[in-house]
Amino acid sequence: MSINSAYNIANTGLKSTGKWAELVSNNIANADSDSYGRRTLSKTTTAMGTAVANGVNRAVDQSLTRMYHSELARMTRQDAIADGVSAYATSLGDVDDPSSPAALLTNFQSNLDLLYNDPSDASVQQAAVQSAGAIATGLNTLSRDLDTSLREVRNSLLASVDEVNNLLSDVALLNQRLENTLPNSQQRAALEDQMGDKLNQLAEFIDFRTETNGNGSVDVMTKDGYRLVEDDASFDLDYNVGSGVLTAGTVDITPPNGIAEGRLAGQIELVNDVMPQMQLQLDEFARALIQTFEAADASLSAGDTGLFTDEGLAYDPARITGLAARIEINDAVLPEQGGEISRIRDGMNAVTPGPSGSATQIGAFLDGLDAPQTFDGATSLPTNISLSDYASALIADQQNTRATAEKEQEGLAASASSLNSARLNAQGVNIDTELQDLLMIEQAYAANSKVISTLNEMIDSLLAAV
Repeated sequence: MSINSAYNIANTGLKSTGKWAELVSNNIANADSDSYGRRTLSKTTTAMGTAVANGVNRAVDQSLTRMYHSELARMTRQDAIADGVSAYATSLGDVDDPSSPAALLTNFQSNLDLLYNDPSDASVQQAAVQSAGAIATGLNTLSRDLDTSLREVRNSLLASVDEVNNLLSDVALLNQRLENTLPNSQQRAALEDQMGDKLNQLAEFIDFRTETNGNGSVDVMTKDGYRLVEDDASFDLDYNVGSGVLTAGTVDITPPNGIAEGRLAGQIELVNDVMPQMQLQLDEFARALIQTFEAADASLSAGDTGLFTDEGLAYDPARITGLAARIEINDAVLPEQGGEISRIRDGMNAVTPGPSGSATQIGAFLDGLDAPQTFDGATSLPTNISLSDYASALIADQQNTRATAEKEQEGLAASASSLNSARLNAQGVNIDTELQDLLMIEQAYAANSKVISTLNEMIDSLLAAV
């Protein structure tokens, strides 16, 4: 081997070692970044035996990444459901909580029982009316709290749509940049890191699948194949509040058809299905109360109002929606509104007080409360049970929505964390490995430097001998 060839080999070795050291430094600096793929130097050997750096390889495990995205989307859907109903579920309470519909109804029935045994006692009459009012007030509060939670979830949903659109736009822009970069370059690897970060963020909102093109760009689509990003074009999502339909461009992707998981899917499920059903369950409870006391009150004629009213009106099937927010006690039994407290014993339309010892009307009220009621099957609750059993079933069902979502979220969070750890182990940076590489870099640099130093000494000796 000539001295010139030896110089070239050693000099090339120093350049490759310098690029290697730069990659290792970048790896160490980005060790804590979830979207960073570990860089390694791609080398080739020339015919002269020289090792030449010809590119940068970025570590990535597509299979683990897909699994992580899928589990992350499943987790955030459950998290959205649990978070969306949390405040309302706290207000609702459990069956035994004093302010729950079940406990308020039980207290009212207990006061009616006391009144049945002592119908002439004005204080007992007052207690019965007050406990009836507490049920109405409790339903009003729950309905308002549910409506507040619904509005908050809807606002979050619209914000999520905006965030998804921004991420899809970012992916399309990155595609445009990727198409104009050289494969196996530092610039390409940096853009792929950014792409990985955007897709990780997107997985929190929707479930999707990707296709990587030959030019490095990434197409994003729903599980059913509807395009969300194609090359450098993105298709904005739009949620119609009135219809509850989510579209991508002109395609309907409303969960569970287009997308089924992710925070956005959970929020749409709450707004379109879960919370409206909760409202219907409350409205059905209010409806049954109003109709029970209309039917059991012998003093009423058709169309007259009973103990419970719809803002002072008799029950109207056309006004069922939001009834729980409007239910109130009949003014006829409220002294402060010009009514007579004794009407809780005699009936709402009693013109004059009846026999002080008569418990006939009170007994009819109690019988009505104990009798099986027919409830709307759309509530997903039993359709032929007493009011007290319905109240307990309502609370159990609505609390189960939060409890189930929280339990699922905890399990999926652990699974997603495990998959993310495996993904990072496969494509992330291990500091110990990088430090070992630094030792190898040091040795390679020293060896190449020694060769050059020795060649210089040889040349100096030859020149001195001339």
